[in-house]
Amino acid sequence: MQVSWVAGAARASGAGHGRTRFPPLRSPVEGQPRDQIGRPEEAQQGPMSAESALPLLSSWPLTSGEGARPHAPERASAWKGVVSVLAAADELATHTEVDSMLRRAVELARECIGLERAALYLLDPSAAPRHVLRGTWGTGADGQTTDERGVHFECADDDYEALRRIPQNGARWLYCERARHLTQESGKSTVIGHGWLVITPLVAAGELIGVMFNDTAITHAPMDEGQQVRAAVFCSLLANAILSRRSAAVSRALRRASERSPSVQRVVDALNQDPLVSAQRLAGEIGISSGHLSWLFKAEMGVSVVEYRNRLRIERFFKLVDRSGGNLLDAAMEAGFGSYSQFHRVFRKLVGTTPREYLTGRTPSWRPKPRSREARS
Repeated sequence: MQVSWVAGAARASGAGHGRTRFPPLRSPVEGQPRDQIGRPEEAQQGPMSAESALPLLSSWPLTSGEGARPHAPERASAWKGVVSVLAAADELATHTEVDSMLRRAVELARECIGLERAALYLLDPSAAPRHVLRGTWGTGADGQTTDERGVHFECADDDYEALRRIPQNGARWLYCERARHLTQESGKSTVIGHGWLVITPLVAAGELIGVMFNDTAITHAPMDEGQQVRAAVFCSLLANAILSRRSAAVSRALRRASERSPSVQRVVDALNQDPLVSAQRLAGEIGISSGHLSWLFKAEMGVSVVEYRNRLRIERFFKLVDRSGGNLLDAAMEAGFGSYSQFHRVFRKLVGTTPREYLTGRTPSWRPKPRSREARS
């Protein structure tokens, strides 16, 4: 399931997207008291088109004044059924691997909460200070679980804050009355209809972790407020589960980094300072053979010295090309690549797209960061 805000961006399959600014969220709605914004009965009054003339991320309903409203449940009966949500959260706690937990979370959103279609997108911490939300798992046109890990979009600062502050403002989700419903299959976006769309933020410790989208593109049933309340509780529990796993991974990485051998740590420090230094020179300075250094580095870091160096070069390239305004050749040479063909080959392997496609999109789908084996656990 991919929702309307990536419509018009067929490049959502992995090519870079630009940043799109959206009009500020209307609060209060013109002619309505502030304390009535987002109430269910108001959602039935008049069309709220999420469509826009912008060609990229054009129908993102978050802060377009026509498309989305903060929503809080009005009836106490809507809070019934939370027990099933707690049971779903208990099941998620058995998953130690984040990706499998996220896939199961989408399935449980349908099975336990009763949502017809759901999709999860998570904020990428490595992209900071940009706010990049990356797809994980979603739901297709027939209710099947779909892989949306090749999809991403970037939201502006105001949009990020609007999502992060939804729980603080007493609402629980954003409701868009009319948005495009899409599916993601084999990297292609397909419009399967139009209808309401709900965006529920995943917030933990006051920070936005991600968002869950849901709709009824299959049956076209109206929004069920009780289901949305349960979805909001589920998203809150899921956000804390994701945050705790990330914190545990960071702790493990720091602990294992302190256990690196002195030789490997010297190589890491030297490469971080100068990615162009050769392995032979480093081995000579340490007093071991280059072959033994390569074996030791791969065993402790999980990647070869060459791959680690290439990741550093690509990261340096991104910084240089941002400053130079898009001169790929000059940035590649200054980053330490011996030739453009070498740069092109490494870039495509690590980033998943060509340098020219990057130049067209201006922002990469993934900025590689040097990582060790423990950082991936």
